[in-house]
Amino acid sequence: MTDRQILTLLQKRDESALRALTAQYGGACKKLAMRILHSEQDAEEVWNDALLQVWSAVPPAAPKSFGAYLHTTVKRLSLNRAEQKQAKKRGGGQAEIPLHDLSRGREPAGDSIEQLMEERLLDEAVGRFLKTLPKMTVMIFVHYYGNDRSTREIAEAFGISQSRVTVTLMRTRKKLRKFLSEEGWL
Repeated sequence: MTDRQILTLLQKRDESALRALTAQYGGACKKLAMRILHSEQDAEEVWNDALLQVWSAVPPAAPKSFGAYLHTTVKRLSLNRAEQKQAKKRGGGQAEIPLHDLSRGREPAGDSIEQLMEERLLDEAVGRFLKTLPKMTVMIFVHYYGNDRSTREIAEAFGISQSRVTVTLMRTRKKLRKFLSEEGWL
């Protein structure tokens, strides 16, 4: 089944799309999760979480490649689960190597606990801010800053002009600056 056919089934809320995703991408994604987690049970749970995210996100989002979308989702979920397991082993503390930094493409900076906590609190503040925005604005913002997509790629993906993407990002940054200032971050 093609990605386009799977997308159509998901938009119709047909559960057979999840079976098709599992048949087509489940094996590779579970292997990726296994390489990170070293546990079949955890890998299976990550795969189920990834399917749930696809089910929840696809209408209105429409990934061009389910393979890339699922790979990224499974990797992020696996790294988060590995970080949680590491923290639990030490009695619930912070993981020694901040795996969430690696999932964002950054090298661990040897940050102190205080710096890591501040970063997480800032992440939570940005999350609260994003919840106040329209869905399209959030998707543009996340694709640009979270997925490193260009304004041209975003415009093509959503069928809007590149100038609309640029203006949306500019206005969102201005609102974010105001929000973070009101929250005491700036």
